[in-house]
Amino acid sequence: MKIDQSLIIMIAILTSSTQVLAQDVRIDQVKQMMEKSDVNLTTYTYSRFAESNILYTNESIQTNFSASKVTEGKVDLVNQSGWWSSKLTDEDSGDVLTWEGYFVNGSEYWKEGQNWTKFSINDTARIMEDYNEIPGQVVLINFSNMKIEGSEKFEGVDCYKFVGSPMDMIYKGMIGLQLIAAYLPSPFPLPKELRNQTLDIRNTSLLNSSSIVLTAWVSKDKSLLRRLDINSTLTITPEILNISSPNFKIVSSINESTIYENFGLPVDIELPKDAQNVSFRMIGTDWRWAVFGSIRP
Repeated sequence: MKIDQSLIIMIAILTSSTQVLAQDVRIDQVKQMMEKSDVNLTTYTYSRFAESNILYTNESIQTNFSASKVTEGKVDLVNQSGWWSSKLTDEDSGDVLTWEGYFVNGSEYWKEGQNWTKFSINDTARIMEDYNEIPGQVVLINFSNMKIEGSEKFEGVDCYKFVGSPMDMIYKGMIGLQLIAAYLPSPFPLPKELRNQTLDIRNTSLLNSSSIVLTAWVSKDKSLLRRLDINSTLTITPEILNISSPNFKIVSSINESTIYENFGLPVDIELPKDAQNVSFRMIGTDWRWAVFGSIRP
């Protein structure tokens, strides 16, 4: 990710005021407290805004794909239920796609547009793990090289501010997903190395032509994750991929911000009546959802 000069200057100004904090509070201590706070979670809600922009150029083409996605969710760990709702907007065509997911009474339902699907579930605990996303985000932070950059108030709560990047194994996985997603709306053909899954990221320059920055706000009082931003960029050329191909360039950026709140407050997760009209198989999925690296929210 390219950081503008004003942000660099701000970080430099803050350095002197955050050195004492970094000495007083160790990052590993806060991470351990975050893990413990997960155990006591009962309910929470979250909201996420994400945007993706992909630019394609060669000697004769210059086009781009832009999309945004808004997601809301509720999690009730006491009653083992969850809900999410996502709306994806294709900024170029104006198309709007909507999805919802419910996990109630041990069953999972998805609504795509106006069509409902009920899934057969063999492992309800695993499905609940999908809906309860905070532990996964804490794992991502724990397996990232994070530093405490200072202290900030977020929505009136005193928080530690972490900034860093995922460790190599996770970094490669995230960049690999972004690489595949960048080709979904591409006017350029998918390289055979990606079609037959023989591309080895270690034999490319993708790690040097990409950036993933994580920024997290963790409450000081209860060590709860209050906000997580993930900003990633990726540049792709034949030289970077180390493949033989006509010249082209793809520049992909994904910016995502998630806010977690309403911890311990009552949540209402009730399956709508129209979910009774369900099928048991989903036919087709619009590729634009996968531009953000996942079909789920």
